[in-house]
Amino acid sequence: MRLSIVVLTIGLFLCTAASSHADEAWDAYQRDDYVTALRLWRAQSDKGDNAAPAHIGDLYLQGSGVTPDRAEAFRWYRLSAQRGYARAQSYIGDMYRSGNGTRQDKAQALLWYRKAAEQGFPTAMNALGDMYNVGEGVAKDEAEAQRWYQKFNDAN
Repeated sequence: MRLSIVVLTIGLFLCTAASSHADEAWDAYQRDDYVTALRLWRAQSDKGDNAAPAHIGDLYLQGSGVTPDRAEAFRWYRLSAQRGYARAQSYIGDMYRSGNGTRQDKAQALLWYRKAAEQGFPTAMNALGDMYNVGEGVAKDEAEAQRWYQKFNDAN
């Protein structure tokens, strides 16, 4: 019992510390202190945080505190997406779909949109609907398009 309490206490401390760093990074970002935000998000990413790499990707995509670099943004979004972060999965879908920051690959776009949509990310649901509606990278399927559009509407 005593060991369980110690483990729980340490776990809560680590979660609070991680949350604190994430909050500090976000506060720095909102103050336009991108260098600090980048440093803090890198530290979070190094610890396995799934959202931090997406925030770093945002900095590279926007050129906030760093030289704009779409390929570097893609690299960070992909890391976040691989860790299961739905927003990054949807962004990776966008980048594969358009060829922005990586080679264009409609099959990969569908794969990443589907991962994000299955987690309930509405933007990815809408993108899947669009791709099925026009047959972009997949056989045109109006019923499947409508299914994804309905999921999008239900999520909003």
